[in-house]
Amino acid sequence: MNIVAFEPAHVDLMRVQPWQVGEVDASSLAAPYGMAWTALADGEVIACAGLVEMWRGRACAWGLLSADAGRHMTALTREIRSRLDGVAFRRIEIAVAAGFVAGARWARLLGFEVEGYARAYLPGGCDAVLFARVKDGGCSTNDDRRCGAGDRLDLCRQRGGGAVSSAGEYGCR
Repeated sequence: MNIVAFEPAHVDLMRVQPWQVGEVDASSLAAPYGMAWTALADGEVIACAGLVEMWRGRACAWGLLSADAGRHMTALTREIRSRLDGVAFRRIEIAVAAGFVAGARWARLLGFEVEGYARAYLPGGCDAVLFARVKDGGCSTNDDRRCGAGDRLDLCRQRGGGAVSSAGEYGCR
């Protein structure tokens, strides 16, 4: 397997797996502010994937797999996981179509954990399971102070109200 810089034309050279046919426009996420790669096996495009920075420390991941990627999944998983481990982002998010069991399994193999469910989230109004990979470390505000749950509650109160969920998590109303 060979990894090269992503080019949008690579998507046209791939037979995208059926679950992802509606997501082909996701390849536009690579331009020009994202980082993206294409995996080639025996000269054929088997996957295109990348990260789009949302803000410092946070990125959204996207990926398109060929219907022919199956026999390369072990090597592909190792390569992508290694690349994800090496990026500076503390948090990387990914959305997988609800019901796409193989996609959810692969997200877990890449080190992502389920965070929630989003209705009408994907192109075409499909529901999604939301995953994230989060590196250990603290959070900071613009003035680089450490913040904890109490700080978030204070921020919520400053914005006009705070609530504590039954799970003990803080959220703004």
